[in-house]
Amino acid sequence: MDDLHSDLQALFTVFQAEDVPGVTSEEVARKISSAVSRLTESPHSAGSKDADSTCLCLTLIGKIIAGLFSERLPQGARMLYEDVTKRLFGPDDLMLKLVPLLNSQDRLLSHLTAKCVSSFVVYDLCTHGNMNHVWTSTCAETFQRSVPDCMLDTCLWSLTEVIKGVLRGDCPNKQEILQKLVTSFETALGSLYSKLLIQDKSEQTQAAKNDMDTILSTFMDLLEALTAVRLRSGVCSSVQRLMFLHTSALLHLMDSRLKYFVKKRVLLLLKRTVVQRPGEDWTLGGGQSVIQSDELWAGDMLALADSVLQEAAAGWLRQVCVKPQPSFFGGNRETFPVGEGKDTVVLRATSLILIKSLETKTKHAGTEGADHVINVQQYMLELLTFLQEHVGQFKGETHRCSWILLVFGEQDDDLMESAKALTALYLYQRSLSSSAPEACSWGCNPHCHFVLLLQSLSFDHTVLLDFLISAETCFLEYCVLYLKLLRDNWQDFCNSCSCIEDSVRMRTTQALPSASNTPLEGTSGTSHPQIAPQSRTSEKDSTVCSLLRLVDYGSSEESEEEVGSVSDLQTKRSTEELADSRSRKVVDLEEKVRIDFSNSVAGKVILCLTELRTVITKLHSRGLFPYNPTSLLKLLMAIEAKCHS
Repeated sequence: MDDLHSDLQALFTVFQAEDVPGVTSEEVARKISSAVSRLTESPHSAGSKDADSTCLCLTLIGKIIAGLFSERLPQGARMLYEDVTKRLFGPDDLMLKLVPLLNSQDRLLSHLTAKCVSSFVVYDLCTHGNMNHVWTSTCAETFQRSVPDCMLDTCLWSLTEVIKGVLRGDCPNKQEILQKLVTSFETALGSLYSKLLIQDKSEQTQAAKNDMDTILSTFMDLLEALTAVRLRSGVCSSVQRLMFLHTSALLHLMDSRLKYFVKKRVLLLLKRTVVQRPGEDWTLGGGQSVIQSDELWAGDMLALADSVLQEAAAGWLRQVCVKPQPSFFGGNRETFPVGEGKDTVVLRATSLILIKSLETKTKHAGTEGADHVINVQQYMLELLTFLQEHVGQFKGETHRCSWILLVFGEQDDDLMESAKALTALYLYQRSLSSSAPEACSWGCNPHCHFVLLLQSLSFDHTVLLDFLISAETCFLEYCVLYLKLLRDNWQDFCNSCSCIEDSVRMRTTQALPSASNTPLEGTSGTSHPQIAPQSRTSEKDSTVCSLLRLVDYGSSEESEEEVGSVSDLQTKRSTEELADSRSRKVVDLEEKVRIDFSNSVAGKVILCLTELRTVITKLHSRGLFPYNPTSLLKLLMAIEAKCHS
């Protein structure tokens, strides 16, 4: 046995270097098969050395198959690798010996077996278009039994890896292969979904309940992979629709005794589904969504949104558990700096699930008739209550719209998704009634969101340019949607800037020692000041408007009449001195207006957008902008014209 183990180590070193060993392919296959057979034929008498040799063989097989996918592999080595693979999985069919190891109590051996088996299945599918019968039947039977044990967990993981491998791989007829793969497990997975998530599990043994956490987490990975297949390849089967049609079963897991990491995984699955980014962790950005060809997608998303809103109305948010500290790659810390606590991943996921569900529902509300009006404000207030309970910084915040940065500030893609969805919700709520409650009171004012975003970026137009060029966020869609709103609602934008300036002054004042005894002018002096109404303007805006009126008055006809009424005894020199003095006053006023506006929040926003328009124009004129920005430039110029007018 020691000689065989040494030979395997020598072979592994050669294959690790993508080199050709000094023995034939037949000899390589014989040594690998012999080592595996010793463990599988007599598992009770096998020692730790046999298990180590088998693990080494499994890793070696994985290395050989990985080499076949490598474009750098020399032709001579490729021929040897292919011949070894044919001999292993050909007439002797090593798969029959490997499948029993999937249920090994040695988790390392079980996992390495699943990796080895999955890599061969992907290779066989992508190269020859063949579905391995032994692997397929073993996994399908395990899913049908639905017994929560190591075998079920391993088979779920293996199928997920095969789907990922085909999606990431450069396979001819990829859609056909994925269709065949999904169809092979359609019935078995449908049964498994029902038994794991829908049926009563009160009669399960304690051992089964202990395994359920890991199994459900792996099952969530599989559901995400199946959703990625649907979005990226257009393959749609009944098992891929179960998650949409029975979303409530997933939502009810928040009120179960499952471990925290499982509940978190469920929320991430739903979040990535509603933002249409399933598989974002492992698809490497490849492939485009093909949901336009999926006739059932819109209806399924609507069913998911209905389930989320029904559960939210019944108090689902109160069931969502949020750890009192963030996750640090599985580690824990006992103390945290102020404001660093809470698991923001869960907060972002929960918020996006509700917001995107509302967006989906409001899009379809217009086609359902007047009886299906969605009370967006009610759901948003529920969300704000949930966030106030878990986000410490939000409890003392005077401006409710600031929640979006407190929750999403660390994740650009989620931030843009939420901002775009909230803008759409604002437009929907405003379309219902012109006298709708003020958007700031329920944290859904898109003007505030946009201004706060730019403020967090220090009004740096180069960051906006990066967002516009990058394909990692939906900032372009959000930017166009908001700029159209800004173009048509200039006064609301000015009012939002005033509210933000007021909230900043209020926070600054409250930070002073005497803040608790000195109420601000125009406030009640309470610890929870009310949001200023939309029609209100700040003191600075009033000053700017007054100065503008003075400038207009100085150049009017009435002013000329006043000059003409000066006594005839006044000399020409005195008249010229008066005119010069008035001219200097007008110039000084104009300069003061310009300085006051440029120092205001509104002025900084407009300056940032102007600089953005300038740099986009330069890049576009030189052919360096990645797409045609004509529509975007028209919006930016319209907003500049609005400001100057």
